[in-house]
Amino acid sequence: MDWSKDDITIIILLIGEASGVFAGFCPSWFTVASPFFHEQEAKDGNVKRIRAGEIAATAIVVATGWAVASRSSNMLALWASIVICTLFIFGYEYQIANPSKAEKDNGSGEYPLLGNHYA
Repeated sequence: MDWSKDDITIIILLIGEASGVFAGFCPSWFTVASPFFHEQEAKDGNVKRIRAGEIAATAIVVATGWAVASRSSNMLALWASIVICTLFIFGYEYQIANPSKAEKDNGSGEYPLLGNHYA
């Protein structure tokens, strides 16, 4: 398949659209990973709402991909929208399953992710 400038432009626009749509339905990955989110009594309800947001956002983004692909000579926009949504959903599910934790001194005076610049 030959890629045109229009195909690249469409992918860029779909990424931007997906970012906005997912942001409209779901909190940021930072918020979802935060201890505040995971320590709330309402966490289970919040997770259900995030998953509902994932479904709604995916439906909108994939519908956009389908609409663009149906007016194009190829199905790239549809496949790109599916891949983009998969990445967003994976990110949310990862943040839900792996809450943020404080970095700890590993005994060497260095913090594992920061090195000794901030010790």
